[in-house]
Amino acid sequence: MVFEENFYIGYSDINKDFRMSNTAVLKLFENVSCMHSSKVGDGMKTSESRWFLKAYHVKIHKRAEHEEKVKACTWSRCTKGVSASREFEIYTENGELAVTGLSNWVRVNAATLKPERISPETFSVYGSEPDRTNFPSPWTEKLKECEEYSFEKEFYIDRNFIDANNHMNNVFYLDLANLVLPEEVYEKGECSEFEIMYRKAVRYGETVKCLYLETEDGYNITVKSQDLSECHAVIVLHK
Repeated sequence: MVFEENFYIGYSDINKDFRMSNTAVLKLFENVSCMHSSKVGDGMKTSESRWFLKAYHVKIHKRAEHEEKVKACTWSRCTKGVSASREFEIYTENGELAVTGLSNWVRVNAATLKPERISPETFSVYGSEPDRTNFPSPWTEKLKECEEYSFEKEFYIDRNFIDANNHMNNVFYLDLANLVLPEEVYEKGECSEFEIMYRKAVRYGETVKCLYLETEDGYNITVKSQDLSECHAVIVLHK
């Protein structure tokens, strides 16, 4: 089952070039995923389970412009145990493929937050499309943490970072990565491909450190606890 919905690119969705920003892409992915779940009777209001995001791999082929209407498509690619793979496409008003995305999720019990196996009934209502894909594997590659880094930046996680699941919203990890970028890198404009691996949720009141390292392939930002003992996420912005 491929779920489709139209969206309008408003002022809050654009970057300094008046085109859809990378964070707006993730917000759209988040919303259309929830809409798809609600459509099949697995929404947050009715289900005793939740889908927790584990990873993203996003490719921007063309950026939609301000005031443009886009079509978002999403579908379940496959499931395995407690894990699921979901893909996305965004099309411009003229029907051009603008964005492709791959995401991995884990199914958890809403009360206990413990992983639970995806039931045949849940698998059935989503109607997976294993042959419709823009990525060679349904599972994202594990990203490496920064073992060494050029510098670090510290952030206190205030209330504005927290979402309905009582942890820092997945989109804000990308926002933190953008805040860490050196000015000369930021001024080049947004990257057209990025990956995020989520490891451990960040909670309200925590302080995190973002470790930055430029490599041949891109810019690596590792989000760690204040004492550097735990990894919360790894973000790679490709050059």
